[in-house]
Amino acid sequence: MKSKYILLLGIFLLCFNNGFAHKITHDIATHAGGYDIPIVIATPDNIKAKLPVVFYVHGGGWNGGTSLEVPKAGLPADVNFFCDRLGVIYVGLAYRCKGNNGTFALAIEDLKSSIKWFMDRAEAYNADLTRIGFSGSSAGTTLAAIMAQYYPSCKLYIGSEGMYNIVDIDNDLSHFPSEEARGEFGLISDKEKLDASPYYNLRKNPATALLLHGTDDWLCNYTQSQRYAEKIKASGGDAKAVIYEGINHTCMDLSYPEVIKNSLMEIAEILIKEFMLKGIDLNKIEAYIDEEIKGFYPSENITKNQLLGTWKGNNDNFIFQKDGDGYFINSKMKYKKKLTYKVNKSSFEVQVEGESIKRQFYLRKNNKTVYELILENNRWKSRRNNYQK
Repeated sequence: MKSKYILLLGIFLLCFNNGFAHKITHDIATHAGGYDIPIVIATPDNIKAKLPVVFYVHGGGWNGGTSLEVPKAGLPADVNFFCDRLGVIYVGLAYRCKGNNGTFALAIEDLKSSIKWFMDRAEAYNADLTRIGFSGSSAGTTLAAIMAQYYPSCKLYIGSEGMYNIVDIDNDLSHFPSEEARGEFGLISDKEKLDASPYYNLRKNPATALLLHGTDDWLCNYTQSQRYAEKIKASGGDAKAVIYEGINHTCMDLSYPEVIKNSLMEIAEILIKEFMLKGIDLNKIEAYIDEEIKGFYPSENITKNQLLGTWKGNNDNFIFQKDGDGYFINSKMKYKKKLTYKVNKSSFEVQVEGESIKRQFYLRKNNKTVYELILENNRWKSRRNNYQK
């Protein structure tokens, strides 16, 4: 669970940031341990009524930042869909991570201080503090779920590929947090692990929870969400675990538009219900989501002319030429190899010189991205969307 997941989310947000009317405000919420702790607020435009608030805690494996600054505060992917359309304020929270001499306990202190900073300024943001919620992704779920227990006005919790029980973690199923990561983030003693496990720290009648997870999540096994949902229900709350078959550690990735759509609709429903939002037409919300993501589905027919040119990835590039040949360039390893490619209507195969396995790719309908289909035991293991013109 590295900081690359923050980058993927950032790419997602950029792709959908179509000039929406909501306002983004960056500020410093507090100072701790020699670090500025940033905060970012998304507020709907031209709405004067008191609005509910979702506090978001970013993931990234508790990594990131430098010796001089903590990782930046981020916002969830749903902000660009729902901030204006549903009338919800989103607040992105930052915290000290492993690279900033942070621990889980210190991160909780940072989050509490940042929330207090915002609550002290609630009037300026037209925030209704009787209707708040928390959300988190990846490593941020553990922190966000703990925070949701501290505030009686918390109506909902939304977690994506979460980790909720560090006490009973099975390291053969969940590779985060590893023993090393726990040691680096102040989760060594039994008490520290217990205090950092939302599963063992639920308040009475906990907030309604939506838990999104994939069955192929290598970092945080999907049973974490299933069991946490069961524990919430047993504690008098309501919870829904949405489990996606064959999906790895992401439920909001451009590689999976069908999963994004379902996740967004689930998020819209919990926001509307628990924040008691009025006058919202879910059919219109669905139509809007469909319009926004339609270009990310795979093309049904591919021609060679659409592929011609250079497709750039994070560490390598593909160059496709007219004659079905081309080049594969690995910038990290600093080598260039010839390739051949063949179009099979809706997909294309690439054979790189010296490699025994043919690589299978799809082109998205927006004609701007190709992604690779990774197979494992003849199963769709993952898709990669990191080749763009």
